[in-house]
Amino acid sequence: MDDKIEYQIFIGCHDQYFNNEYVTSKELKELIVEFFARREVDFSLFYAQGGYLYEDGNFQIENSVCVNIIGADEGEIFQLAKNLSMYMSQESSLIIKNPIKIELL
Repeated sequence: MDDKIEYQIFIGCHDQYFNNEYVTSKELKELIVEFFARREVDFSLFYAQGGYLYEDGNFQIENSVCVNIIGADEGEIFQLAKNLSMYMSQESSLIIKNPIKIELL
């Protein structure tokens, strides 16, 4: 069994200023897939819908893209999340870091 770190990035698809999807979840998916394929890093990507309370007190239900990453450099993960937040015009993105054990069968 290998000890690894799993990162999860959650990024919403609504623009923080206009509360609309200007970049679709499909376009965001293509960008993320290309990023990890170039780096040959293991990842999974899925779509979700969730709620977010903006700093101005506005609560929005929005589409989100969630990425699970195993075996990547922490600095690269945080840079990716920051770039995705800027690209998607988000107030923030959520990064979760979990220690995991991997066993391949």
